This record gives sequence, C-alpha cells and structure tokens, in this order.
Amino acid sequence: MSTKQTDETKPITMAGLLSNTPAINTTTTCHEAAELFRFMDGVIGFAVLENNQPVGVISREKLTIKLASQFGHPVYGKRPVTDLMTQDPLIVDINETIDRVEQLITDGYEHALSSGFIIVEDGVYIGMGNVLSLMRESVKRTRVKNQQLEKSTRLAEHANEVKSQFLAGMSHELRTPLNAIIGFSELIVQESFGPVQPPRYGQYVEDILESGRHLLSMISDILDMSKIEAGRYDLNEQPVEVNSVARNVIKMCSVLADKKNIKLKSSLPNPSPILIGDARALKQMLVNLISNGIKYTEADGEVFLEVLDLPQRGIHISIRDTGAGIAQNELARIMEPFVQVAQGRSDKTEGTGLGLAIVKALAELQNTDFTLSSSLGIGTTAQLTFPEKKRFVAWNAA
Repeated sequence: MSTKQTDETKPITMAGLLSNTPAINTTTTCHEAAELFRFMDGVIGFAVLENNQPVGVISREKLTIKLASQFGHPVYGKRPVTDLMTQDPLIVDINETIDRVEQLITDGYEHALSSGFIIVEDGVYIGMGNVLSLMRESVKRTRVKNQQLEKSTRLAEHANEVKSQFLAGMSHELRTPLNAIIGFSELIVQESFGPVQPPRYGQYVEDILESGRHLLSMISDILDMSKIEAGRYDLNEQPVEVNSVARNVIKMCSVLADKKNIKLKSSLPNPSPILIGDARALKQMLVNLISNGIKYTEADGEVFLEVLDLPQRGIHISIRDTGAGIAQNELARIMEPFVQVAQGRSDKTEGTGLGLAIVKALAELQNTDFTLSSSLGIGTTAQLTFPEKKRFVAWNAA
C-alpha cells in the first residue's frame, strides 16, 4: 500500500498563504502608509523593516482609527509608522504549518487577526499572510479530514459487519463439534455403557469434558459480545420472576463454589418481584457476576446474592464477594471488552475478559444501571438497578 501523501492530505504551509505584499520601512510616515492602504484595498497590514529585517507591523484598522480621530491626522500624519506599529509582530517561516500558526495566534498573537502576520524565508521578509486565508485553508483541510473520517467509518462498519457475519457462521462450525465432544464425554464419565478401563482414562475424559465446557463458554462470550456490538442481540422482554432466575443461577454456580469451598448465599424477598425484561439476558448477567465473584474469591470466602424490591425505587440485585478487591483506578477499565485485572492474584486468570463487558452491554440494552464498587482486601460489589418502569404490574380488564 502506498504511503505517499496526496496534495489534499499534505500539511499546508505558509507557502500556500503567501501574499507578495510590499513592506515599508521605519522612516515611512503614517500619511504615506495610509496612502498605500488606500491604493491596496486587500491589504490589512504592512510589515515594517529596518535594515531589511522585520521589526513590526502596521495595521490598516489601527492606522485608520488614529488618523480619523480628532486632530489625528495633524498629530500622526508626518510621524513615522513606528509610533503606531505593533512592535511584537507574529513572524513565521514559509515552511511553518497552519496548525502551528493557529496555535501561535491563540497563544498570544491575537493582534495578527487584524494586522496579519509576517512570512520570512531564512529570516528575510518575503510577504504577508492573513487570518482570512488561514481560516479558508483550515476549513478546506477540515472538510478533507471529515471526508477521510467518513470513509474510514464506512470501512470500519463494513469490517465489523464482515466480522459479525464470520463469527455467526463460525458459531455453528465451532459449537456443533464441541457439543458432540461434551456430550460423548459426559456419557463416558457417567459410564453409561460400562466402566472405563483403565481408571486413568476416566480422569482424562473428565479433563476433556471440563476443557470442552470451558472452550464452549469462551466461544459463547465472544459470539454474544459480537452480536451486542453489531446491534443484533434481540431482546425478548416479558414478565420475569426474579427469584426464579436467581435460584436457577445459584444452583448452576454452586458446583463451582463447592469446588473452591466458597459459601454461596442469597437473600430473596417474598413475594418475588416481577420485572419486564429478557429472562435469558438476566440469567446471563447473574451467571457472569456470580462466577466472577467465585473466581476471584479465595477458599472459605463468601459470595452473596441479594434481591431488594423497593417500591418506587425499582428492583435492585447485588452480588457481593469477599475477594481481593479491585483498585479504584481499574474499576472503569475492567468493564471494557477483553480487559482482565489481576485483582491481587499472582496466577493468570482464565477467560476472555468479556464477562463484565457483556453485563454492562446487556444492562444498557435493558435501560438498567450497572455499577461496580470495590475495596482492596475487602471485596467487590456489583449492582444491577432495574428502574420502576421495568416493574410488571398485573391488572384486570374492566
């Protein structure tokens, strides 16, 4: 791919803004300068030279105001322009870029807006530049950049669409053989057709089963995140009994908790709150949050799921763990896709780093607040707050 810049993308220098405006010297009178301005309508300022070196700039605006004031012409007419010139003019090299000159004007050379600026080459005066030309080129450059940005955006959107289509197509190709591996492994582990001999083969099959489930979980996370990013995650919102989903998730995660000797507790209100939402999405959010809590909590720790039904304040679901916690400066970053934080652990955590990102994205899809708070050495609390408008209220037709 060529790396050459086109004329439109090359940095614009003062060479493109140069106006061959004649300069005046320090002995030129204000009257003579005024006559020059009268014959050169488009000039807003003249460079003032001494020994061929620029020492100032006289602006049309300032000179006109002074000469037009009461007694102005008699007072200043025969005086040299040095009495009215700006003694700290903006002087830029012909190879200077528009960006740099714009920055200089902003940083202290505001007078260049009314008088223009001096352009030199190797320190020698060659012409003037004005802000109008500078702005014109700046607008042109911005227009080109916007066109390039639009083109880049279209290419990125196309690439994202192709990626989503690829992942969707790969879903079947990957999940079908994985489900077969998991299914046959379960049959062998359960010894459905007789004992496994020798016994060591049984352990190997258990490893295959665990690895297959882990791989399937990772693939599912990647595919779900891809669907969400592509706007193809379809919600099926209907009345959902929160307690029922919570109990189901606790049952699913209890195996992982028991394996690590972690207490998995819950507090559910009676009767169960019912919200208008997607049961599958709610289940996935709770599974991700609870499994995360278990993953980052050491043995003999605790993960606690609590559901609060607060009238007029919505339905709150919180998951608290007694893990190592997360540093405050990592809280926002950890909810970004594919980001993992050590959380005080020396070992490398398995997973895609998509768990919290998926929870955040699914919460946004359902207009639900998702917050994360944590203290190092104490633990982490994740909270989902479903607004009051998401509550399901049964009614009878008259």
